[in-house]
Amino acid sequence: MFQLKKEIPNSVTIIISDAGEKPMITVGVSADLEANYHAGNIVKELAKEIQGGGGGNPGFATAGGKNLDGIENAYQKALEI
Repeated sequence: MFQLKKEIPNSVTIIISDAGEKPMITVGVSADLEANYHAGNIVKELAKEIQGGGGGNPGFATAGGKNLDGIENAYQKALEI
């Protein structure tokens, strides 16, 4: 995530994955967009879909959850963001 933030300015990167039967969400916001987007707030919103929680700072945040079936909903919500 940190490499992507460096290589792709003006980006909000969201990775949603199934890590060993547990859904995981990672959000990175490039430094030039941190005033407009907050990774911690984004991940908290998306984590609701996977029955999880998480947090972070304006540039980087992670969340884990319990509901694999919520991955598609989290993805759709991420597209809206």
